[in-house]
Amino acid sequence: MKTLSKCRLKIGLLGPFYLTVNETEIRTDAWKSKKALTLLKYFATRAGQEVSADVLIELLWPDNEDVDSTGNLHTAVWYVRRILLGEENDGAAPLLYANGSYWLELPEECFDIHLFQKHVKKSRQLAKSSPEQALSHCESALALYRDDFLPEDLYEEWTISYREEFQELYFETIVRSAELLMACRGDIQGAIDILRSAVHKDPFREELYQMGIKAYILGERHVDALNLYKRYSTMLMDEYQLQPSQATQNLIAQLQNKDAKRGFHFSSNLKVKPTTGAYICDRETLQFMLETEERRLTRSGNNFSLLLVTNSESRVRNRQVTAAFHVLQRSLRNSDIISRYTDDQIVVFLPDTNAAEAKALFRRLHKALETKLPEHRLSCTLLDSESSDSMQESLAALLTE
Repeated sequence: MKTLSKCRLKIGLLGPFYLTVNETEIRTDAWKSKKALTLLKYFATRAGQEVSADVLIELLWPDNEDVDSTGNLHTAVWYVRRILLGEENDGAAPLLYANGSYWLELPEECFDIHLFQKHVKKSRQLAKSSPEQALSHCESALALYRDDFLPEDLYEEWTISYREEFQELYFETIVRSAELLMACRGDIQGAIDILRSAVHKDPFREELYQMGIKAYILGERHVDALNLYKRYSTMLMDEYQLQPSQATQNLIAQLQNKDAKRGFHFSSNLKVKPTTGAYICDRETLQFMLETEERRLTRSGNNFSLLLVTNSESRVRNRQVTAAFHVLQRSLRNSDIISRYTDDQIVVFLPDTNAAEAKALFRRLHKALETKLPEHRLSCTLLDSESSDSMQESLAALLTE
């Protein structure tokens, strides 16, 4: 930690505990007294604050009425002091005692939690007046947050409130970082990446999804915005039988209203209710998505694929195409888009799918059709953006029909 380099002692609590004395790391598995280790963690969390001996005894030996708790505390304190002095054993240990209380006397810069809080506070204060500086403080704070507060002590009661407090500051900083990355640097992908990393810590934290949807909308990645919304709403419904908040629903409604003004309309069941399988959209919306993906392909090289399902037998046209549509919709991934493009044709849009992935998916879909509709007379054509000539020709035909 560069920010702690001037301290003779460095103590880390955001993530697994670490202690360095004169640049030498003291391994936690080398501590002979686990009570002494717990004692140091507690002092470090409350650095500079006096803690009475009675509180420490209750912390370390809550149920041991028949032991010499005072003597045990003295032994644990002695062990901590010896560790903090290091091999040179010069000077006085920073664990002090007076009037029945102990405290750890060290500069705040020696503790990652205090530096973390300082950077979070500065980022909050500077967010409007100096966003670039605020972003720098966000980055410094996140660099300090190796993991949640003392994860090895997950079930220690005294750690819970601290862990929750630092988690809240972490998520606050993640959201602010994403917002500032877009506002200051136009780094939409960087914002998405940092939000995605935070989702792993809390898959149900809604503000992460809200900011992710905003990022995708700002980047004109409307398909990704809808996919993210659907993934979150489906997960929320499955786990808690809840829908996203009105604020999150409004983001999608605004996106749909914006597209509606351009003549594109999403299927009504995308507005609030989560569904399984692929998105269902109309012809105009699919054309808009394909035009957007075509432009993205030239800029970023992101691959996508198309599945065209057609039927030319007029006497069974509606029945077979309708039945195939329902089979495919339920068999596709949540991120895919399906449209009843014409009476004779279904178009399936597979975003972020390369040729190999598309072929594997095609085999699965073809098998589903064969199983559910063994007598069908449908032809299936798979196109991928890596075969640029055939894809461009088919795209041109679809977009000009």
